[in-house]
Amino acid sequence: MNHAIDSYRLRRRFGVAALFLVLVVVGAASLGFGAVDVAPGEVMSVLVQQLGLDPTTPPSAQAVGVVWGLRVPRLLMGVIVGAALAVSGAGLQGLLRNDLADPHLLGIGPGAAIGAAVGSGLGGVQAAIAGGVFTGVLTAFIVRRIARGRTADPNRLILAGVALGATLSAWVGFVVFGSDRAVVPPIEFWLLGSLSGATWRGLGTVAVFLVVGVLALLGVARTLDILVLGHREAAHLGVDVGLFTTICLIVTGVVVGATVGVAGVIVFVGLLIPQLMRPVTGPFHRHLMLGSLVAGAVFVASADLVARLAIEPIELPVGLVTSVLGGPMFLWIVSRRRRVV
Repeated sequence: MNHAIDSYRLRRRFGVAALFLVLVVVGAASLGFGAVDVAPGEVMSVLVQQLGLDPTTPPSAQAVGVVWGLRVPRLLMGVIVGAALAVSGAGLQGLLRNDLADPHLLGIGPGAAIGAAVGSGLGGVQAAIAGGVFTGVLTAFIVRRIARGRTADPNRLILAGVALGATLSAWVGFVVFGSDRAVVPPIEFWLLGSLSGATWRGLGTVAVFLVVGVLALLGVARTLDILVLGHREAAHLGVDVGLFTTICLIVTGVVVGATVGVAGVIVFVGLLIPQLMRPVTGPFHRHLMLGSLVAGAVFVASADLVARLAIEPIELPVGLVTSVLGGPMFLWIVSRRRRVV
């Protein structure tokens, strides 16, 4: 037992350290490469200058505009969006005791996209975030009610979410095509995701929702560990499973709604990342969520870098890249589990 714990601890520390290193490399590449390449030395000069220090060689106005005005908020947006989606996916998989549980599979993502698109037409990015949060939470409530309220079976909850998500994805199209196309982003933004519209203002607003939501999910990690025993056993140990499920779905609605408001629906992050990290971090949800937080940040930041550079000057939707990368990886995980069984 002690040997297994020590093995998980070693793997966890090495894995998270390696992910941080990859994130640094991806971040450096994201700031330097693009339609306009900026030399590493000039990128450092921009960052040093914006921190209030005196760089050895002052950067050009173009470098400041490209790096600080466009790429830094975009990189940070990808990091926090990826981290939040991965943590919410880990929480849902623990809550429903199903590795296929995912915020978008439950219909919360498409539901949030409807409110975000409406909000975008009414008042820009902050209204889009507010609209996404509102309809994300509302969708979570609807899924909960469809699955028969407080005594919902996890599998029934997932099936209800899949059916509702398919319907809501169609309604996203109706909302977008019925709105002012000069104001509301196109349909591919909402259903395939993009970080191209990241700004410092939007980053500051969404960060509040995501930080609070992620901290809330981390705070219930011990209860999620108890739920692994089964809902009936957890109830015997004093957990109000129905209330706890409702609270977790609300928090997930807030997190996913906020991410959709600024980046659209980015798939496979919440579904894939916890499954990849579970062998590294071990079964305890606190460790799994913290590992998924870093891995999700790396995954989305890397996908966004590929989206920008793959077929320049055209920029791909980041959700398209996560699907291309995540789909085969997920199929590989499923096939390995079948062979093991």
